[in-house]
Amino acid sequence: MFKTLNITLREFIFILLLFVAELSRSAFFLTFWPLYAADILHFSTALAGAMVSAHYLSETLYKTFAGYQLDRFGRPVLAFGLLISLLSLVGLYQQPTGWLTVLLAAIFGLGFAPVWLAVISNVAPVDHPKRATKIGLVFSAWLLGAGAGPVGVTFLLPLGYEQTFLLLILLWGVALVIGLSIPFSAKTSSTSISISQQLKKLASDKMVIKVLLPGMFLQTMAASLLLPILPLYATKTLGLTSEQYGLLLTAGGAAAVLCLVPMGKLVDRLSLKKVLTTGFCLSAFFLCMLPFASDLRSLFAIVMLVGCSYALILPAWNTLLARAIPAEHQATGWGIFTTLEGLGIATGPLLGGAIANWLHPVGAIYLSAAILAGMGIFYLCYSFEGFYNTRSDKKCG
Repeated sequence: MFKTLNITLREFIFILLLFVAELSRSAFFLTFWPLYAADILHFSTALAGAMVSAHYLSETLYKTFAGYQLDRFGRPVLAFGLLISLLSLVGLYQQPTGWLTVLLAAIFGLGFAPVWLAVISNVAPVDHPKRATKIGLVFSAWLLGAGAGPVGVTFLLPLGYEQTFLLLILLWGVALVIGLSIPFSAKTSSTSISISQQLKKLASDKMVIKVLLPGMFLQTMAASLLLPILPLYATKTLGLTSEQYGLLLTAGGAAAVLCLVPMGKLVDRLSLKKVLTTGFCLSAFFLCMLPFASDLRSLFAIVMLVGCSYALILPAWNTLLARAIPAEHQATGWGIFTTLEGLGIATGPLLGGAIANWLHPVGAIYLSAAILAGMGIFYLCYSFEGFYNTRSDKKCG
C-alpha cells in the first residue's frame, strides 16, 4: 500500500493521525454536540452555536503561534495539543453549564491547531520535489475525516448519547496515542525567527502581497459564501429532501477525495499557471451550470464535477503557497497562511447570506462562480511564476 501511495510508514502515521483527529472533531462539533446540547443539556441553539464557533475561531487564531512552537520544539507541541483537547472533551462530558462549554470548546480548538500544521510540514514539506502529490494525500485524509465523522456518528447515536460521547473520547485518545508514537523529525533552526519577523519577511515578498494574500482571501470566501445558502437552495428551490441533500454533499465530497491524489500527481507534472487557470475556470463553469440542472441525475453530475475541479485547485494552490514558505520555518509559515485564509471563511457566509436575502440564493452561486472565474483569468494573465524561477521547481513557466 505504501508503494502504491508513494509514502513511507512515518508519513502514513501522520496522515492517519489527521484522519482520526478530524473524524472525531467533526463528528463531535458538527453532528453530536448540537443534538446533545439540545436534548440532554437543554441549551439554547444560540449557546450551542457559540460553542462550535468558539472552537473553530480559537483554532484559526492560534495556528500561527502553534506553527511557531512546532518549528521550535516539534513533537511535544503536538502531543500537548492533543492532550489538552482530550482533557477539554472529558470536561465537556462532565456536563458543564452555560458558557463554560464555550471556554472548553475554545481550549479544544487550541489543542487541535498544531495537528494539521504538523502533518502538512512533515508529509508535504515545502522543498519536496513531489509536494503536490503529498498535499493531495493530506487533503484526502482531512476531507475523509471531515465527511465521515458527521455521517458516521449518526449510526452511533442509537446506542445512546452517553455511549456515543464515550466512544468519541476514546477515538480522540487513539489520536493521542498515534501522535505520541510518531517519529517526529521537526528541525529546530539554529537561527530562530520570531513571528513578527516572519510576518515582515512575508510582507516584503511581492508574490505574497500581489498574488497569495488576495488569492487566499478570495478563494476561501468564494467557497464559504455558499455555506448558508446551499441547504435552503437545495430544499426550498430545488425541492430536495434532507436525505437527498445529504447524499448530494456526500457525492461532491467523495468526488473531490477520489480526485485529489491523481490531481496532485498531475500538478507535479504540469505548469502551475495552467493547472490553476483550468481548475478555477472549470469550478466557475460547473457552478454556473448548477441552476440549470433539470433533474436529480444532472444535479448530482454537476456537483461531482465541481468536486473534481476543486480537487484540481487544492494541491496546485497549496503548492503555490509552499513556494513562499521558508523550509526551516514551514510550520510557522503554514500557520500564518491558514490564519489568513480563515478571514475569507469568516467573511463568506455573511456575504452569501446578504446576497441571498437581497437577490436570490442563485445570486450567491453566480457571485462565487464570478470570483473563481476572475481568479482563473488572473492566473492566466499574470506571470507570477517568474518570482520563483530560482526555486527547485523547474516545471513552471
